Amino acid sequence: MPLTAGDRLGPYEILAPIGAGGMGEVYRARDSKLDREVAIKVLPDALANNPDRMARFDREAKVLAALNHPNIAAIYGLEDRAIVMELVEGPTLADRLAMGPIALQEALKIAALIADALEAAHEKGTVHRDLKPANIKASPEGVVKVLDFGLATAVQATGRDSSQVMNSPTLTMGATEVGVILGTAAYMSPEQAAGRQVDKRADIWSFGVVLWEMLAGRRLFDGGESVSHTLADVLRAEVDFERIPAPQPIKELLKRCLDRDIKSRLRDIGEARVAISRYLEHPDDPLQIRPQPPAHPAWLPWAIAAMAVIGAGAAVWAPWRVPPTADLIRFEIPQPEKTSFGPNAPPALSPDGRKLAFIGRSDANQVWVRSLDTLEARPLPGTESAAATVFWSPDSRSLAYWNAPAPFKLKRVDVAGGPPQSLCDTGASPPTGAWSPDGVIIFQNDGLMRVPAAGGDCAPLTKLDSTRGETAHRLPFFLPDRRHFVYFRTSSRAENAGIYVGSLDVRPEQQSTERILATDSGAQFVPSQGSNRGYLLFTREGTLMAQPFDPESLKIAGDAVPVAEHIGSGTAPVGSFFTASATGVLAYRSGASGGIGNLRLTWFDRQGKVLGAGTEPIGVINSGLSFSPDGTQVAFTRNDSGGGNQDLWLYDFTRKAASRFTSDPAMDMAPIWSPDGKQIVFTSERDGARNLYRKASNNTTPEELLFKSSEAKLPTDWSRNGYLLFQSIGQRSGPDILYMPMNGPEGKPPKPEVYLRTDFQEGQARFSPDGRFVAYASDFSGTLEVYLQTFPDPKGGRWQVSKGGGQMPHWSRDGKEMFYLSGGQGGNNKLIAVQVTLAPAVKLGDPRTLFQVPTGTVPFDVTGDGQKFIKLAVPDVQNSSSPLATLTVLLNWQAVLKK
Repeated sequence: MPLTAGDRLGPYEILAPIGAGGMGEVYRARDSKLDREVAIKVLPDALANNPDRMARFDREAKVLAALNHPNIAAIYGLEDRAIVMELVEGPTLADRLAMGPIALQEALKIAALIADALEAAHEKGTVHRDLKPANIKASPEGVVKVLDFGLATAVQATGRDSSQVMNSPTLTMGATEVGVILGTAAYMSPEQAAGRQVDKRADIWSFGVVLWEMLAGRRLFDGGESVSHTLADVLRAEVDFERIPAPQPIKELLKRCLDRDIKSRLRDIGEARVAISRYLEHPDDPLQIRPQPPAHPAWLPWAIAAMAVIGAGAAVWAPWRVPPTADLIRFEIPQPEKTSFGPNAPPALSPDGRKLAFIGRSDANQVWVRSLDTLEARPLPGTESAAATVFWSPDSRSLAYWNAPAPFKLKRVDVAGGPPQSLCDTGASPPTGAWSPDGVIIFQNDGLMRVPAAGGDCAPLTKLDSTRGETAHRLPFFLPDRRHFVYFRTSSRAENAGIYVGSLDVRPEQQSTERILATDSGAQFVPSQGSNRGYLLFTREGTLMAQPFDPESLKIAGDAVPVAEHIGSGTAPVGSFFTASATGVLAYRSGASGGIGNLRLTWFDRQGKVLGAGTEPIGVINSGLSFSPDGTQVAFTRNDSGGGNQDLWLYDFTRKAASRFTSDPAMDMAPIWSPDGKQIVFTSERDGARNLYRKASNNTTPEELLFKSSEAKLPTDWSRNGYLLFQSIGQRSGPDILYMPMNGPEGKPPKPEVYLRTDFQEGQARFSPDGRFVAYASDFSGTLEVYLQTFPDPKGGRWQVSKGGGQMPHWSRDGKEMFYLSGGQGGNNKLIAVQVTLAPAVKLGDPRTLFQVPTGTVPFDVTGDGQKFIKLAVPDVQNSSSPLATLTVLLNWQAVLKK
């Protein structure tokens, strides 16, 4: 019911109507308590009369009230069925645009303030979802206020009939639910128009549309006839960037904002703010990258050169052959003979820039070192148990690495020779670590840990914040002051993932939560030659970027520019497949042909022979590979574009095509099929923890939360009689095995039961086909072995299946044979088969080696008849020396920044 002048809502007296729209009527009112004028938005009856929706609105309004920014109209409170807001005088941006385009300088100043407001809200986890000129106050005096911030999350459309595109209703409630259109038609993002899930990148699209309109003086998308026509334009109409009167850097920014591929769109609105501000300050030098001429280290002026060695096919850095040069020099380093760099082995340059270290895979993983002035790399004796990563001591004399398999230990070894020394137990094989000149090593173990470089007790350095959706802290790198470091925080919430600065002098719970850079990889700091500042090197969607950074203020100091493309990323969700020294040397892994991009699901017979060409190129697969019960499909976990996101995919062998099964900014992993093939259970981090979800395998229903708890969980098998096995990793114990019935009463959530919980690590559990036994891996004996135990009562008997190490057990369909990986050092395994008799008594045959598994222990599965195996590999190479990638070395890499 409309209000009139003199009506009261609590202490507020209505003075006059201001306007109306799909979000409700707006009035000018006087606050009798504080003697000030306010704006009151009266909510639609459809919302005000619905208790459940009003409760939702009340919760959302409290979140919005926490936004405190000079360019965001403040929310003062709630009153009855209305929201009380700051009264912002002056014209809206829509009023300004009705008079024509806005001059470039003024338009960019307005855009920068809008971006600043969006950035502040995004950092609080709030997305506008309805950004348009009518929701922006922009006076000629330079006052800019963004209105209705986040109300699209809280208010559902009333069904108001509106044939005008600019007043098309905002359909809300369930801000990220699939199938619900959010936003005003002419300004909504393609994912909104298609009814898909949205995040802050929807605001970035709308920002681009608004900036376009300010510069062009006309709407970008104007279907004319109806809202439907406008939505069609949003989804398909070509965007002609050359028609707007703007300089090329601004056009390039608009291209990033208006990219329909959400994964290629600008990731963070703060980047737009910085780009616009830098352009306004220096329009003739928009990138603001002015590196000083490279200053060579003392040994380099007579040392830089690269030459091809005919016959050996190797590149050699021949320091004595050429005069000094500041030009960019590029060459490649081949992998050692019969040794692979592997799909998950980033290189590591020594701090002095003279040596390159990496983990090589052959019969065993091993640490290798190559001096850049020699032809060949050499393995370091005693490091045969090395896992996938390695990093240097500050003096370039020692290396740190992790052993494999479990129990994992952090070790150090002198490059000149000598046995490795254990520094501490780590509980897992971390992606990498960092070693400070003050004798402190930091590494990942969920949060970051610290340990003296001489060895000792590990102590927490950072702490995961579950309220921010954080799932890991990774890839640390020390800054020049030796006390601060940059590191990567992964999060199920895109607005919280990226690079942060930590300190050795701060308690774990007090580390800064201010993100300095949005990216999908770790970052390394490299000083700029001749300057106190430097660059953060990081990857963004496979491109290596350099962004100016001030290590004193700990702030970004300019815009990022590309350095190299097609940077390879291994099977880890985030990787840092590049390395640089302060001496101007840069090396990185590329994903050229024959590399990671050519990895396929490949069939092998029982002798290890490759069967056919395999599937289409799949790319990187993380944990999880599972056949459907009828063998026509395989579900797997795919790391999209080498970035921080993991989704589930299905490959159909009949159609010979892969299709996406889940789509969420959080990580999905470990798919397991139901016995009838109608459902898939998997783990997802979408709610900030690794909980169990299920979904119909025909992709016709949304994901359903199956079981939630504070512990991380991974499903491992689903028995024919309806029990789900899963691995649970608690805070006070290692991985344990739990199970729960899946055939309980409808509507009643399944209740998990503990199968095995000991002081040791148990996992990778698989039911025997008859459901009476469970095969699993445990370090009960000090190393991982495969065991067989009765189910559901584990006290009925236990038998050791493997000898000399074993993991990842699988069964044949008839239960007469078991397969597992040998658990060899460094992830170099053999596939083993064991004959099994379960009745009338358990009898195990001797383990028989079938074949050497190529390229480590990535997941595999076996057909029901036990005759074919499938795993990720390069199909035309049958051994572990397959050329999966190249190492590219750049000398004087900062010369790239001048181009």
